[in-house]
Amino acid sequence: MRRNWRFSYKVLVPVLLAVVVTFGAAVGFILWSTSRSDDRALERQTRLVGHMLARAHGDIADQQQDITGWDEAVHALRNKPDLTWIDRNLGASTFADYQHNRIYVLDPQLNPIYAMRDGGGVPPATFEPDRASIAPLVDRLRSVDGDAAIASYNNGFGDIPGITDFGLVGDRPALVSAVPILSESEELNVAPGSAFFHVAVRFLDDALADELTDQFMLENAHFSASPMPAAGEAVLPILDSSGAAVAWFKWTPERPGSEILADTIPALLGVLAAAGVVIAFLIRRLRRSSAELEEARADAQHRAQHDPLTGLANRSLFQERLTHALEGLSRGGDPIALLALDLDRFKQVNDTLGHEAGDQLLRQVAERLKGLLRDTDTLARLGGDEFVILQATLRTVAEARALSERIISRISEPYPLAGQDVRIGVSIGVAVAIDAARDGLDLPARADFALYQAKEAGRNQVRLYDESRDRRASEAAA
Repeated sequence: MRRNWRFSYKVLVPVLLAVVVTFGAAVGFILWSTSRSDDRALERQTRLVGHMLARAHGDIADQQQDITGWDEAVHALRNKPDLTWIDRNLGASTFADYQHNRIYVLDPQLNPIYAMRDGGGVPPATFEPDRASIAPLVDRLRSVDGDAAIASYNNGFGDIPGITDFGLVGDRPALVSAVPILSESEELNVAPGSAFFHVAVRFLDDALADELTDQFMLENAHFSASPMPAAGEAVLPILDSSGAAVAWFKWTPERPGSEILADTIPALLGVLAAAGVVIAFLIRRLRRSSAELEEARADAQHRAQHDPLTGLANRSLFQERLTHALEGLSRGGDPIALLALDLDRFKQVNDTLGHEAGDQLLRQVAERLKGLLRDTDTLARLGGDEFVILQATLRTVAEARALSERIISRISEPYPLAGQDVRIGVSIGVAVAIDAARDGLDLPARADFALYQAKEAGRNQVRLYDESRDRRASEAAA
């Protein structure tokens, strides 16, 4: 069984390893593909969001261009400003049309002459809390470069100059745009240094996020003061012209790969389950086949070493056991005894009752002999009615004689064969090996000689090998 398991282990482990590696590679490729698809989708959406913010950046200046290059606006601001006209055309309308949250109109010295918040006019002094955030932006239009840009526009070259940037207005992130109010014709030329300024503020809030979401079909888009995204969110920093982050735009990105994976997981699990069933079936079949092969191998080995009639050890296995016992004796082990057995009157029974009865008799003899032996003894059938017993752990010679006498007594008991009781006897020759070098090689021959002596003495007897008798017999034969 252990050999069978080792065989199964050697076969199954590579198979299972190959299956696991293949499946793992397939799953890894699928996960890599879905992750790659998600990454590409995120890259596309990130570029889209960047384009979207750049568009919002440009839109606010374009929206101001519609109202700041206007002769009527220049007239309304000269001398005594017409606040009613300014509110109607430069203030409230921009909230209604463009959702500008705050509008400031500043004179050339950046003093506020008009202020609007969320569509309603407010005192100009409300500009003061925002001055620190807005004035640096407008000052860039009052610089030499700004004056040059205004002069260029007045001379018919270029568009109305403007400055747009992301920044903090108060503590709120916003898009701030400043544009000088200039004439659309050559009749009302506004000299550099004398221009009024129109300042628009659009806060980066949920309203703007919703507007952008509708335009670009983003999910859960919002602006945040924290750079840390929630689980599953994408984030893009919003930088001012100096590179400092003023806010972070966050949204839930499209994950086409993950969505496909979620849709295919049931199918993958089904395939995995089916593969598991097939593998389990193959493993079962393989183990069964390997068990059958092992059983066949063990059976073949058993038949090669055992007598087919009695199931006892045959000559080959006996010789192997004898060699092993002699090796143990040569290393200082216990003496061994070899008992050669030959059934008396077996041929008479076989000839009288037939070969089938003779075979039954041999099987009964084998069972009786096995019942008399220890686990350490080896019983073998060498052929015909010849048996041999190897006692591998012998303490005294008397043990071999005592076993022989028990065998003679047990074998002499009647055998039920063909409806009658049959009696036979057994002659036994015993040879003992105490020294492997001296006794080992001739041990079978010595047992055969002792058996011959037992038969000569009248059968159904036991004889121990006598070296002097053997010598005399050899001399007589010579």
